[in-house]
Amino acid sequence: MMAIAAEKMAQYEEYVEALDLLDEESRFEYIIDIGKRADKTPFPADCMDDAHLMHGCMSKVWIIHEIEDGAHHFRGQSDAIIVKGLVSMMTGSFSGLSSEELAEITLDHVRGLNLGALTMQRQVGMMAMLKHMQKLSQRAERSPDTLRAAD
Repeated sequence: MMAIAAEKMAQYEEYVEALDLLDEESRFEYIIDIGKRADKTPFPADCMDDAHLMHGCMSKVWIIHEIEDGAHHFRGQSDAIIVKGLVSMMTGSFSGLSSEELAEITLDHVRGLNLGALTMQRQVGMMAMLKHMQKLSQRAERSPDTLRAAD
């Protein structure tokens, strides 16, 4: 088991620390704010299709995956504002990692975000999102020519 460099996990740690300081109501506001900030970078409308749709979530969630210099980068979108914030947190937290590093991310990392206020359905969705990002990175490693710039 390898350790992931702290600087690669800086965004994740920032979310963990911020959420740790907030009460449950404030956590929802924080997550919604993250979702609203994500909207400042438009998500490509042509990627809101079945090919980018993630399964395992009640809301619609689309994930874009790109590889640059061996690092996997993700962007996401959802049709629900709180889920959009969660997608943004997950893609922001785990972008920039290699396939090996992504494989090291566990459900404990998801739990570490301290989102106990979320419904069990949303927690399951976040865990499904982690598995989806890991699957995208592994698939890209198996067929490296297919998605260099954009998936």
